[in-house]
Amino acid sequence: MSTIYLDATLEPPRSLSPRGFNRVMLGLGAFSFLTSVAFLAAGAWPVVGFLGLEILLLWLVFRYSFRAQRARTYVRVTAEAVDVRKIDGWGRERRASLAAHFARVEFDRAADGPNALRVAASQRAYVVGEFLTPRERETFARRLAQAISDARRERNTGEA
Repeated sequence: MSTIYLDATLEPPRSLSPRGFNRVMLGLGAFSFLTSVAFLAAGAWPVVGFLGLEILLLWLVFRYSFRAQRARTYVRVTAEAVDVRKIDGWGRERRASLAAHFARVEFDRAADGPNALRVAASQRAYVVGEFLTPRERETFARRLAQAISDARRERNTGEA
C-alpha cells in the first residue's frame, strides 16, 4: 500500500446544534402561541393560522439547512492518485480520481465564491472546499499543493 500524503475531510460549518435548534424553535413557538392568544382575544382570529404557518415554514427551512450541512468532501493524495469524493446532504456521491503526477491545485485568491479552489489535471477540474472560509481555503490549498508535491517526489525518486 502506498503512502498517504493527505487524507482530509471537509465539511460545512455548523452554527446551530440540534439542541440549540430545539431551543430556538421552542422559544419561537412559545412567542407565536402567546401572540396568537393576544390576536385571538382581540378578535383577529385569521392571524392565528398565519402565525402557525410561519413557524412551520421556519422549521422546514431549518431542516433543509441541516440536511445541506451533512455534505462532505474527502480528498486523499497518494503517489499514484489524487482522489476526490463528494457526498451532498442527500447522500448522492460523486468521485473523481486524478493521476498525482499530472494533478495541480488551482487557487484563485480574487475569486470570492465556490470555484476559488480546484484540483485539476489536463482539461478536468474539480471544485473542493466550496464551503470553507477564504482563509481556510487558502490554508487547505497550500496543504494540498504540498501533498501533491510530496507525492510526485516519491513517484519520481522512489523515496517517501
